[in-house]
Amino acid sequence: MPRVTTLGCALTGVVAAFLVGTEDPFAATVAALACYGEAGRRAGEVANGPGSFAVAFLDALYALDHDQLATLPTLEVTDAP
Repeated sequence: MPRVTTLGCALTGVVAAFLVGTEDPFAATVAALACYGEAGRRAGEVANGPGSFAVAFLDALYALDHDQLATLPTLEVTDAP
């Protein structure tokens, strides 16, 4: 992902989309980052270089669905004592 331009800027847009209408901006941001990372992982499995990665990433991000996301590890955040 660091070798493909615009992915950082696009992440900002994805985080913004996750933040719309939420009451928990931290959880929404974590969810956006998890989805973005999972799409990157999936794209990396099929890409042959930065050019094909960009296309594979967009396809992977588009294809993520609830069932696929349900298989990701969960993250639990608690307040520090």
